[in-house]
Amino acid sequence: MNRFPLPVLTPSRRRRGRAIVGGLAFGKHLIAASASAAALLAALRVTAEPSRPVDVVIREAPPPRRVLTIEYNPLSLVIGKVSGNVVVVPIDHHGLVLTPFHVSTTTVPIYVADAATNMVDIQLPRQKFEGFGGEIGYRYYSGLGGPRGFFAGPSFALASITATAANGTETSFLDYVLGADVGYEALVGDRIAVTLGVGAQYTFTSKTIPNQQPPANIYANSGFEPRLLAALGCAF
Repeated sequence: MNRFPLPVLTPSRRRRGRAIVGGLAFGKHLIAASASAAALLAALRVTAEPSRPVDVVIREAPPPRRVLTIEYNPLSLVIGKVSGNVVVVPIDHHGLVLTPFHVSTTTVPIYVADAATNMVDIQLPRQKFEGFGGEIGYRYYSGLGGPRGFFAGPSFALASITATAANGTETSFLDYVLGADVGYEALVGDRIAVTLGVGAQYTFTSKTIPNQQPPANIYANSGFEPRLLAALGCAF
């Protein structure tokens, strides 16, 4: 029977084997230590970072932005004025209002009784006041995405007016107007603009004109006057 000879372990081979076995054992301990350190760091990180509250509030989507609005002012017809507004709101809350207008109003003679009870024209003959002008104003809006919500702001207007007397005599002068308004504007369906408000203005005329009857006095004479705002338009 053939026998395979067993390898003879010399002292150098024994030392080499023990070194290999020792290296494998050290590697296993190193891997185990690394895994334990990683687990400890993860636990410390979870403990150190506070938990963030969960936001459960359902937030509404912002309204569509409307930068330009074109409006008509029907209420101004009562005082003999045809006007419209161009409202520009380039950023939230801040708007610029441009208002071109045409003025045309005619007074009626004022008659009083004389000593003989005859009705005669002794004070103001019929006069016509006509002209063009423009107003520029600033408004701060409480809403977002265009001219929305409550607003307030000042304005300045300049108008060139011609007064024509009953005999055809013409007198031209300028109106300088400082105003301030408060009100509310809504965009119905994010498109139809509806504005209501009140305000006051002071008019200074470049020439002194005899006191006129309403509404001509608004354009002919210096002084304070109330303002009512009502506009209807479309936003883009």
